[in-house]
Amino acid sequence: MTGGPARGGLGHALLLGLAGCGSMSITGEVVDAAGAPVPGARVTAAGTPCHAQTDAAGRFSLPCQPGDHTVVIAAEGYTSVELQQAAPETQPYDTGKHLLVKIPDSKGLHLFSGTAYAAMKPGRLQRLLREQGRLTHRAVCLDPARSEPNELPAGAHQLFDYEHPGWRPFKLDAEGCAYRDTKNEKHQWSVEYREKAEVEVKALNEGKSIATLQLEPGDYFIADWQGFFVGADEKEERFSYTGHWLRVR
Repeated sequence: MTGGPARGGLGHALLLGLAGCGSMSITGEVVDAAGAPVPGARVTAAGTPCHAQTDAAGRFSLPCQPGDHTVVIAAEGYTSVELQQAAPETQPYDTGKHLLVKIPDSKGLHLFSGTAYAAMKPGRLQRLLREQGRLTHRAVCLDPARSEPNELPAGAHQLFDYEHPGWRPFKLDAEGCAYRDTKNEKHQWSVEYREKAEVEVKALNEGKSIATLQLEPGDYFIADWQGFFVGADEKEERFSYTGHWLRVR
């Protein structure tokens, strides 16, 4: 009579133990721009010892404790992917397919085109001077005859910066100018127009970074910043600055 309840309690405890043996895993697939799997990519949950690698098919299963995780996917020669995953239960959570983008081989700025970073069409700014009494008005404006527009929809756009010596994203005014200032009789310059696009930069390594630009409809110019104000004779009416014209619609 006494053995029955004991066996029942043991059985109940065994069931509880088995129920607690479940595990949480975050799964997914990693591919490149051609849709081919990326094997050997490292998958980690930030701030935890949880880690995994993608298999030959680009699939991964990251076992970890339940909770909210920041998952980082990285592979040599590619940009990394970071995603937020809520995983409160002891069960698998499939995050779907993730694209790793090849890092450009050439130095400079590269614009993300949906699956890859590509070189942008070149553009030019020209400096124009106008004397008005004792004042000198200077404007740095688009030279459309020497520029090709990079057509973009409004929204967020990524630039990959590979050891570029320096750049600034200007929003062009109604007359296509990126910058305006005036010099008075005391040779003092005052800025009249200088509007920039909103930029967020994420540093990677070895002189590489990704810049995200928030672009509203309008015209922009990403100017090569090194030497923008030096080395030019301010009496010269025309002086060119290189960069890239962005036409956002």
